[in-house]
Amino acid sequence: MENRKWALKSTPMRVLIHVGARKHNIDENTMPLVWANPIENAQNMGIIPAIADMPTSAIVGVATIDRCEEENFSIWAQEGHGAEYKWVMRDVKLFKKPILNVKGKLGIFDLPDITEDNLPECVDVPPITRDGTHMTIPLCSDFINQLQDGEADSVFFNLTNDNLALFGTKALKPKKTETVTFVCGDKSLEANVAQYTIEPVCEADSEDPITFTDAFDREYSWYRVYIRIE
Repeated sequence: MENRKWALKSTPMRVLIHVGARKHNIDENTMPLVWANPIENAQNMGIIPAIADMPTSAIVGVATIDRCEEENFSIWAQEGHGAEYKWVMRDVKLFKKPILNVKGKLGIFDLPDITEDNLPECVDVPPITRDGTHMTIPLCSDFINQLQDGEADSVFFNLTNDNLALFGTKALKPKKTETVTFVCGDKSLEANVAQYTIEPVCEADSEDPITFTDAFDREYSWYRVYIRIE
């Protein structure tokens, strides 16, 4: 999702994703939780790096702008000046190695030297899947290395509307899960599940989950699924 003040003349449109030269004063710890939680999940899965490690003045990926709407209620949609139009994306892929030192321009601009035939290799991370009581979960290299080396025995994911059906029920009850396969590229780790819980994330002096809202004042409660292996 891109929030813009101007509409596109036609869609769908295949585009490269450019990152400007200036870093914004926002990161995983300062952005709204409605965005930070799915971003943390994507980082845990190895889909994207930490925001501080992202390059500037670079082409970092490719996507298709599926449609341009004036009204959209995604968690990524914003309201107000500068967000009059919502560009809805699909098939978004990050490059394993970004194309560096690319100066940006206003609007959508052409880069004739970059075509579909010479794009860099994209990061290809499989989705989380469930087959009965077995789950297959992609992890970033740091996480899977810690599990394989015995430095850690558990992982967690923030519950969102997109992943709740995989991890639990609408009533936030954990689904029965007995075994798990963690994957990262060519690496994999199969294990029995010792503990599988869904727990609220609370302030230090409270037992109630932290709540947060999106641009449309919809309220969410912060829960995580914790998976500990034997």
